[in-house]
Amino acid sequence: MTMRPFTRKRQMLFDVCIVSSILAAMVITFFSISHGIYDVFPYFYLIPIILIAFARPNLAIYGTVAVGWIYVALVFTLGLPDLKLYALATVWFYIFVSLGVLISTYSQVYRKEGEKSCGAYYNSQAGVFSYDKRTFKIRDANRKFANMIRYDCDDLMTKSLPDLIPDKEERESFITKVRDLRRVGDIEVKFRAWDGSMRWALVSAAETGDPGVICTVVDITDNKLAQEALTQANKKLNLLNNVTRHDILNQLTALLGYLEISKADNKDPALEKYIERELQAATAIRNQILFTRDYQNIGVHSPLWHNVAETVSLATASIDSRAIFVQVNIPPVEIYADPLLEKVFYNLIENSIRHGEHVTEISVRTVERADSLDIIVEDNGVGIPEANKEKIFRREFFKNTGFGLFLSREILAITNLVITENGTPGTGARFVIRVPREHFRSIPGHGNGISPPKR
Repeated sequence: MTMRPFTRKRQMLFDVCIVSSILAAMVITFFSISHGIYDVFPYFYLIPIILIAFARPNLAIYGTVAVGWIYVALVFTLGLPDLKLYALATVWFYIFVSLGVLISTYSQVYRKEGEKSCGAYYNSQAGVFSYDKRTFKIRDANRKFANMIRYDCDDLMTKSLPDLIPDKEERESFITKVRDLRRVGDIEVKFRAWDGSMRWALVSAAETGDPGVICTVVDITDNKLAQEALTQANKKLNLLNNVTRHDILNQLTALLGYLEISKADNKDPALEKYIERELQAATAIRNQILFTRDYQNIGVHSPLWHNVAETVSLATASIDSRAIFVQVNIPPVEIYADPLLEKVFYNLIENSIRHGEHVTEISVRTVERADSLDIIVEDNGVGIPEANKEKIFRREFFKNTGFGLFLSREILAITNLVITENGTPGTGARFVIRVPREHFRSIPGHGNGISPPKR
């Protein structure tokens, strides 16, 4: 374990022990000499000398000389006039001083070596603490971690892991991961602070050579609170959008009804084309509002791991594609994407049916590359002209294709997935979704359909 720095409280404790041991040695000296015992009491002076040399190495030579003089003075004052006794006391004096110098020298080297790692530990901008993996008692902590959970450093030494992580399920999950993997990173843990409040943190942990675990802690409480506030704000905005959308659709339904009545009752041919355009405009507004209902939650919810084959099947099931053969050839693989991923595949397949003109077959397959996975959706329709291959993903192009492809690209971009179209005009459209290596994985228990990430 890393050597703990000498706090003021710890230094005072050592000083009290030094003074107490000197007084005890003096009392024992007085008792021993008064009873004619001369062989034992010198050894009791070794205790304050060792304490001085270790706790105050810079003052060790002065301290040990002072203790030695106390010993010599007591022997010369209380002992019988005996040359042999005086010679022995002088030898002990030099032993005391030599021992003090030796220990203080070692102590200073030890401290300098310890300070190299100690500085990184105790002065780290991240919180750091360690605990005994057998008893779960807190063994050490830096000031950053103590301040994070509003404890005094010394008070933390009296606590255990259950005191700091009160949720039993969360605590046991953390302990199990550390025990099984020996090194874990970025686990979300809730710590209970001194005042009872909960603090969110990202914890990385590793077992040490002794039966301990050292943990680095980054406080993410403010991020969590901001995330929760954003979630609540999004819920309120969605509620407002739903109410507003409902009211607008009601008004549009009434408007379309009156326009249909006007069209039926109209006797003036000159007005007919204007009424028809009004109907078209109102219908377009209604369709766009209905469309936004399905996409109002883009980026609102956290990304998920999706079974690609199941997601494509769900998207296909919601489209009337009875006259078209849809072939799905996808291994057991999951990709990390926004919850609206199904809408992306729905848009691609629906786009082929609507704009491919003579589409009879749509295929969905994957191709694994060195650092990515390509999901390919292609058809045998008329394809997309070279000039429009990028334009179809732009918002301003909706008059020709709708918002579907634009929003599909936005949905995929949330988790750094990229979609392009590289089909050959005249032979069919070919959409490619490129998934980075870290955002796809094989489904556990389904063999090795996808290679594991390269390390």
